[in-house]
Amino acid sequence: MNKTSKLFQSIILFALALSVSAGETLKLHVLFTNDIHGAIKADKAWFMNPSYPPDLGGGAAMSAYVNETRELAEENNEAVLLLDGGNFFQGTSIGMSDSGRTMVDWMNKMAYDALVPGIQDFIYGVDNIEKLAERADFPFLAANLEGDLSLIEDYTIIEQQGVRIGIVGITTSALKNMLLPWNTEGITVLPEIENARAAVEDLSKQDVDIIIGLCHLGVPYDRAQEYEDFATELLQESDEAETWKEDMNALEFARLYDGLSVIFSGGTNAGYNLPWEDPVTHTLVYQGYGNGSNIGHAILTFDVRSGQLLKVEKPTYRGNLITLTADDVPPDEEMVTWIKKKSADRAQSPTPDPLNLEKVVSHEITWSTMPVDEDQYTVASYSGANTLEAVTWNMEWFPKASDTTLQAVAELMLDVGADIYAVQEIGKINEFSRLMSYLPGYNFEITRQSSFFDQAIIYNTEYLTPVWRDEPFADSDYNFAGRPPLKVDFIWKHQNVEELITVVDLHMKCCGNGLARRKKAADELHAYFLDHIETGFENIIALGDWNDDIIDKGIEQSFNVFLNDTENFQWATMQIVNDPEQASYPTWPSFLDHILIGKGLFDEFEKSGYVQTLPVEKWLGGWDNYEAIISDHRPVLLRLKFTP
Repeated sequence: MNKTSKLFQSIILFALALSVSAGETLKLHVLFTNDIHGAIKADKAWFMNPSYPPDLGGGAAMSAYVNETRELAEENNEAVLLLDGGNFFQGTSIGMSDSGRTMVDWMNKMAYDALVPGIQDFIYGVDNIEKLAERADFPFLAANLEGDLSLIEDYTIIEQQGVRIGIVGITTSALKNMLLPWNTEGITVLPEIENARAAVEDLSKQDVDIIIGLCHLGVPYDRAQEYEDFATELLQESDEAETWKEDMNALEFARLYDGLSVIFSGGTNAGYNLPWEDPVTHTLVYQGYGNGSNIGHAILTFDVRSGQLLKVEKPTYRGNLITLTADDVPPDEEMVTWIKKKSADRAQSPTPDPLNLEKVVSHEITWSTMPVDEDQYTVASYSGANTLEAVTWNMEWFPKASDTTLQAVAELMLDVGADIYAVQEIGKINEFSRLMSYLPGYNFEITRQSSFFDQAIIYNTEYLTPVWRDEPFADSDYNFAGRPPLKVDFIWKHQNVEELITVVDLHMKCCGNGLARRKKAADELHAYFLDHIETGFENIIALGDWNDDIIDKGIEQSFNVFLNDTENFQWATMQIVNDPEQASYPTWPSFLDHILIGKGLFDEFEKSGYVQTLPVEKWLGGWDNYEAIISDHRPVLLRLKFTP
């Protein structure tokens, strides 16, 4: 047994000391993770103390906690399961660099019992999921998936202490909406409840004593309010409950289906120290925080004869989630060595060499025609000879109004005619791919490592050739709110002018502790850009929703590091931020969407540069109409003219 801290020992001993009468009962310790996103390396707990964050032990601390729990449970004739709620590898270099294989190897070493694949686990396609399932020593479960997935099972049966435990997997029916169409080609996602019921009925015929659910449905961030809104709406519906709701979250599933007494979920990073108990079905729903910061531990006592859940306990007075600070849960040294060895060869992409660039493989888009009303709006054009136009545009939960949004955005983009559109807040990636099918002559790069909304860079293929892409800070994206910036280097060629342009699309943290996190993100971004400038990448255009004004003063200013470095950086939007008519977020009003340029573009901007907030509400017949269809942010455009 590894040497552990006194606090760690007390947590384990307290959890295992809780008991009920022996006999026809089973005490089951369910250890659970979700939305790890490949974050198993040691890290800092920025969320606990932004100024002096304690150390997190990552996957090695998880290993220590799991090993200790199993050893003590065995001494007490108790059972242990280790389950994962999906999104297990996407998001960090150790997970992404080999398409999830290292993360499966880590989970094999941890001896996981089952996993339900999540949305982001399909980011490299169905074939990759099959290869990962084949590599795993534990089953991948999803009863509502069918098609080219021969290794994904509906359920599994595990025997512990002579008791047969059935685990049913259910993933979200929103799967296809949240991914590019080729990521899920060859599979069908079936309704959650109908297939959960079929799997439970099948298990009931196989001498199973206990059945629990493992779902990738997501617990909402404000679960009480979300549930109240759902329950109110449910009372107004006359349809059958199980078919009434599509793309349901874990709380809705627990209310609409009463066949499982306990569910372990993944799908959001919203962790809760105590489970949700549905007031009608009394189903318990557990979910932990994401990104490897904690491990969940539920202590459940079942009546083996009936399968009924008799008693629910927690391992600490705080609840079911164990934060993996290195002081409280000393990491397993063997696992520390293993993770360090694996991560050493999987570092983030180096700064590219401007003299040795390789073309990025573009996405293959099937072009469509505009759905209807191709000339519905009168929109100004901003394209010109030897000019580069770049637009930043937060599209607020894209798409807000489905096809209406797609049609309006496509028409505006085509008519404005910019070379580059940096968009933020993409809610449904599949719908974004449909937007691209309406934009002939454009292609895109989209984030692969975000855990909360996505960004994309849309570019005119006639003038721009992508040569390098990266998502810096993906391994430590807390200060970027789970949305690491997307960086793409382009060769821009227009008539007889050719330039190497670095485009960065970002979406900074809003609200709450946003000021402190924006300051730290700006510091990190500034250092990153300086490295690029030193290696010849001076033509930087950083666009996005920076979520703050650049005219704030003193301690309220998020971006002093850039404002004070006038030798290397300039805010193009500084020309218009004091004009209330051009506020990018007019309902406040404030200017949150900015364009920062590197020193390689200073001359072009000074000679003929132009920046403007686009008057989209005038084109769409008023602000209320624009906000209902597209966004509460206006797009901001930069135009630079290059001379031979």
